[in-house]
Amino acid sequence: MAKKLGLVLGSGAARGWAHVGVLRGLKEIGVEPDIIAGCSVGALVGGTYVIGALDEFESWARELKPLSALERFTLKVHRGGLIDTAPAFNAFRGHDKNIEDLTVKFAAVAADLATGEEVAITTGSVIDAARASSAIPVIFHSVQHGGRWLVDGALANPAPVSHARAMGADIVLSVDLNAVPRVLDRFGAAIAKPAAITAAPAPKPGLSGAVAKLIEDTRGGVRRQFDLAKARADAAPHLFETAYAAADIFQMHLARARARTDPPDILLRPDMRDAMPTSFDRADEFIEEGRKALQDVRGELETLLER
Repeated sequence: MAKKLGLVLGSGAARGWAHVGVLRGLKEIGVEPDIIAGCSVGALVGGTYVIGALDEFESWARELKPLSALERFTLKVHRGGLIDTAPAFNAFRGHDKNIEDLTVKFAAVAADLATGEEVAITTGSVIDAARASSAIPVIFHSVQHGGRWLVDGALANPAPVSHARAMGADIVLSVDLNAVPRVLDRFGAAIAKPAAITAAPAPKPGLSGAVAKLIEDTRGGVRRQFDLAKARADAAPHLFETAYAAADIFQMHLARARARTDPPDILLRPDMRDAMPTSFDRADEFIEEGRKALQDVRGELETLLER
């Protein structure tokens, strides 16, 4: 009997475009997941795959410009959050299916506001499940589903390996987009002071003058780089970069803790530290990063599936 492959697609906002690349990479080597467990953007990308809308989703993602993804949402401030994501998800409503009717087993992981527990949505609308799983607290409206108010599953299980196992996966491939967090490393190391630089004599004509000018220009460039680095280090953390870093650090530690109790057979940890959560316009780059990450473990994955 063929082994069942479970694919776990973790949280990560715009970084989640890398999940598209992982799915493309699997197709290139002739492997299809039997089970997908997704959290947040992982539930969104995995959801478009299981309902047969990944091509449309990828085209949509590649056409986005800076901040244009937010234009698909509706600013609707109320007690539940700032932005209503329903209009964006409704764009794919025509492809929607019920989870129980899929040929690939699917679960979208969310967090219950009432209990704090993680909730695996395994029935009903795929689109509604993905929306609940990716409802970032405060920013996006929480979603009422099955009598519960649900928010982003990253609060409870950012890479839900346990659910892939529970659905019958023999081999689990997990994609953790928060393994390398966007920490504020500019505050981590002291900036070395440049060596004392004496004023250069007036340049002489001819070759020696050109060399002297090159040296002075180089010194000036070094000075400017040190001044810039010092200015960055002396600046206090900004509100949004602090929030981004805090969320990344939290998800990194939570994902590590969960991986110790529910380890995958293969863990993909693409370095996405340069990816802001709002970098929706970098789909081309992130999709390729995911495809490359999958290719790097191709041999290991094929061996596990054949063994």
